[in-house]
Amino acid sequence: MDKKEKKSDLTFLQKIVLLALDDKGWFGSTEHKIKFGLVGAILFELYQSGRIRIANVEVTVINAKSTDDVILDRVLNLIKSSKKPRSLRSWIQRIVYKKLLLRKTVLKQLLQKKVISKEEFSLLVVFYQTKFPLLNVELKRKLQEQIIDSIVSGKTLTDQEVMLLVVMNNCKMVRKNFGGYLQYIKLRGRINEITQFKTPETESQKVFKLLQTAISRAIMASNVSIHV
Repeated sequence: MDKKEKKSDLTFLQKIVLLALDDKGWFGSTEHKIKFGLVGAILFELYQSGRIRIANVEVTVINAKSTDDVILDRVLNLIKSSKKPRSLRSWIQRIVYKKLLLRKTVLKQLLQKKVISKEEFSLLVVFYQTKFPLLNVELKRKLQEQIIDSIVSGKTLTDQEVMLLVVMNNCKMVRKNFGGYLQYIKLRGRINEITQFKTPETESQKVFKLLQTAISRAIMASNVSIHV
């Protein structure tokens, strides 16, 4: 792998945020939901790296050693400092509302890699909005094609691919990324099938189901609080 390819490599969290943006740089209907999906993905990475245990909907730190990733460590340290046990859904909500600048940090990383740009403007000189137009559309298209290929080929998905679909399904990212695909309805059905986890058999599948439920319920609870 040459330096140019290595520079364009994206982390799991960077892929999620990139797919959450449309080509013009807006989060759109994903704006609110992606905060919860991103935290779910971070907890998944901490679980995979052996830093936390997710069982019986509770989260427990089992290894407090640094992950050498600023975002993961930020969340790991918060969980470690807790004086009482919390459920998975409770942790997702708490981390989102703690304003740890998780999404902003990922966006900054994408800016540094020149995958996106940043545009700020004011609306009626009162409201300020920021969008992040794509600079490297080809990179996003390649990522989308890889996801489609993994799903339609029928091959066994990696844990990371499954978690990505969990986040996309909960954060209104499926139509945004695959709406133009000729067999979109079939693809949509396959994604729903993959992310249902009706009879989870492996430990990973059980964790996926717990994360899926926790992300979904955290988003629903936040929608209720917004409209009350």
